[in-house]
Amino acid sequence: MRVQRTLAMLAGLLALGAVFPAAAATFRIDDTGTFASQPVTQMRWRQLAPGRAGDHTVEGRVPVSLRLNLSQWLNRPARIYLSLAPTDGEQLVATWRTQGRLLPGTVRGGGRTLVFEGVVRDSFLQESIVIDLTADGRKVEHAQSLQFFFEIEVSP
Repeated sequence: MRVQRTLAMLAGLLALGAVFPAAAATFRIDDTGTFASQPVTQMRWRQLAPGRAGDHTVEGRVPVSLRLNLSQWLNRPARIYLSLAPTDGEQLVATWRTQGRLLPGTVRGGGRTLVFEGVVRDSFLQESIVIDLTADGRKVEHAQSLQFFFEIEVSP
């Protein structure tokens, strides 16, 4: 009887483990070799003459060549996120398109978005993306640097 209870408890714990997997460890990815094609991105008004009821959005575009070093997570299931550091004052939004190795998506300053989920098959992930930036032009007070980075989550 005692053995059956122990086995039942063990089965219950295993079932809980399947429902609530152990917390994944998060690491910043070495993106040495990643570069933007233009060091400064000119933001332009979406409408030529924004008015009181008009669109006050400013927008810009920057092509980026990514090179992510994934060698320490080779052959492991992982999730990769693109993170955008918080920006001063305005809420910057970045939207990107890819060539297919990563998922397209959108992220706000201070947030992160999933760009890959699966098994890491290559030591380096190389991809070209185009990032479209938008912000409320009424709140943009000065030039800022775009600081994005990649994080990987792997199960222990």
